[in-house]
Amino acid sequence: MALRLRTVYAAIALSTSALLLSGCVPSETVTATNSPTVSSTPTLSAPEATATPSASASATESATPTPSPTPSKSAQDTAVSFGCNDLVSPSAMYDFNPNFLLLGSFTPDSGTTAAAALSAKGVACRWQNGTNSTSIDVSVAQPTSSKLATFKSNAGSSADAFSGYFSITDRIGTAQIFVGPYWATLSSREFTSADEASNLVAEVRAALQ
Repeated sequence: MALRLRTVYAAIALSTSALLLSGCVPSETVTATNSPTVSSTPTLSAPEATATPSASASATESATPTPSPTPSKSAQDTAVSFGCNDLVSPSAMYDFNPNFLLLGSFTPDSGTTAAAALSAKGVACRWQNGTNSTSIDVSVAQPTSSKLATFKSNAGSSADAFSGYFSITDRIGTAQIFVGPYWATLSSREFTSADEASNLVAEVRAALQ
């Protein structure tokens, strides 16, 4: 009996000790606290790649226009400054025939050598016979070299009476001479041959030399 009681007491004592010990050790009740939500590090968005404006193609420099060649100045006829009395003096005309007088103005017929001389900036003069109205036309011009060559090729036959050319058209005898750059003509019904014009031709040649 006594042994049984001791056993009971011992069991009670152990139970009590166990209760006491359990009261001393705090229970580890983990209270779940809502920890602040850590926001994830914001992803740095790459800066928008702005399209670098491509360098505009540099304007093609327009080629410097090549100046068109300056047209060479075309050859021009040269105006002459001779007067009618310079070409044939009054005394020389008087010696030829005293009836011929110099006209104050004169417009040669188209197609004549005198008209061609005027168109080449030359001079044309007319002496007229006061008795029968026969005329003697004298002209001088300084045409371009090309015209001079043309006039010479169309001057007629070489004259034996003087260094020049002589021809007769429609009963009008025409003497032509070329002195340096000058072209001179003498036309008249009085000139039935080169000999009849030779004295006046010599007068004109002397004026041009």
